[in-house]
Amino acid sequence: MQGIVLTMLQNLLRYFGIDRAVSYGILARLWGVISGPVSMLLIAARFSKEQQGYYYTFGSLLGLQVFFELGLLFVIAQFASHEFVHLRWYDRGRIQGDPVALGRFTDLLSNTTIWFGVAAMLLVLGLIPAGFYFFGQAKSGTVDFAWRLPWVLAVVGTALNLLVTPFFAVVMGSGDVVTVNHREMVGGIISSCLAWLVIGGHGGLYAVFAATFGNVFISWSYLIRQKPELLRLVWREIFMSGTAPKKEAALSWWSEIWPIQWRMAISSGSSYFIFQLFNPVLFHYHGAVVSGQMGMTLTAASVLLGVCSTMINAKSPEFGKLIAARDWKNLDRRFSRVLYQSIIMAVVGALCGWGAIWYLQGHHQIGERFIPASYAALLLATVCVQIVNSAFAVYLRAHKQEPLMVMTIISSVLQGAATWLFGMYYSTLGVIVAYFSVTMFFIFPYIFIVWKRCQSKWHSA
Repeated sequence: MQGIVLTMLQNLLRYFGIDRAVSYGILARLWGVISGPVSMLLIAARFSKEQQGYYYTFGSLLGLQVFFELGLLFVIAQFASHEFVHLRWYDRGRIQGDPVALGRFTDLLSNTTIWFGVAAMLLVLGLIPAGFYFFGQAKSGTVDFAWRLPWVLAVVGTALNLLVTPFFAVVMGSGDVVTVNHREMVGGIISSCLAWLVIGGHGGLYAVFAATFGNVFISWSYLIRQKPELLRLVWREIFMSGTAPKKEAALSWWSEIWPIQWRMAISSGSSYFIFQLFNPVLFHYHGAVVSGQMGMTLTAASVLLGVCSTMINAKSPEFGKLIAARDWKNLDRRFSRVLYQSIIMAVVGALCGWGAIWYLQGHHQIGERFIPASYAALLLATVCVQIVNSAFAVYLRAHKQEPLMVMTIISSVLQGAATWLFGMYYSTLGVIVAYFSVTMFFIFPYIFIVWKRCQSKWHSA
């Protein structure tokens, strides 16, 4: 009887596209569901409303790291997925297979590792003074807590995390989604626990650095323990092959990667203005308390977005391999299935999230730390539409193309201007209405039209 129940449960999970890789990813997001309320309770107990605003605005400004990534993470994941059609992982991170594909893969990872080392230094040199200027201009009353040293440490922690990201991008692209999502799950747990210890010990804004340090520690631990041969491969390529003749298999950065990278760089940089600008605008015009309410609600919404995105992103390497094999029928069938599954999960999650906020605001003081429930309903509905948009974008970019650059630029200008204008005059409601309007009436129809056109064009070529 027990075996029958387990079999039925496994079949049910498979029906909803929840395999081992997706399970780890969803568990990482579910940990966010569990840790989120704990963090909110600790923040409500240990932080003032003003300090809460600084905490979440720190996170929004640290999101500026996307401008230092220059769209490379997604690009290298897609290129790795195409090369790994001819490669395989072996023990301790050794890679074997077609010599041409291996040479191209090695070039890809070593060059991006160099860039992210430079980007990490630039991030420290750029974000620290930018944060000093922004928070120094704050009009949010008397600030009786230290924020300067926590900000410096938070930026340094983010830079250290940036150094390790290209390794997990190629591992993700190779199809080893289990390792990436398991690392994310463990990193999320360790980061949350460290942040709780700091918050509970009255460490204040140092909790931001504690969380980033937890991720850095877990990431490097995973690489050293599970993929040491991959690290040695990159070390030899960067520091010990300077006098070696150029391999014929070498990847041509300018002719292959750059044409899509610069588009992705613009797209990913522009996307900052669609979501991450909310807190800084509200912080600047309406103070840390209002910014903190938006930050708390966005944290809850990001859990929903993260869970659904996990289902889609986990299939991205599989999409890349099907595209490399030109198996269009299986590609479209699997995409349709994961899109349907993510929509169901998004709607159910949004209803649960809104219900929780509505209940707290009627029965518990912690409800004051969120935006009004009616505003949250509109925000969560917009996130559901955003999940659909993200699914179409993953499908298109799995073809190693970026047809959404123009749309991203236009939408970021529209969203950035609307957030700034409506946020200035109408506070939280203005920001959310602007987000809903741009997402529903511009981004969604644009992406859908581009998806249909590109699908027909690319698959018939």
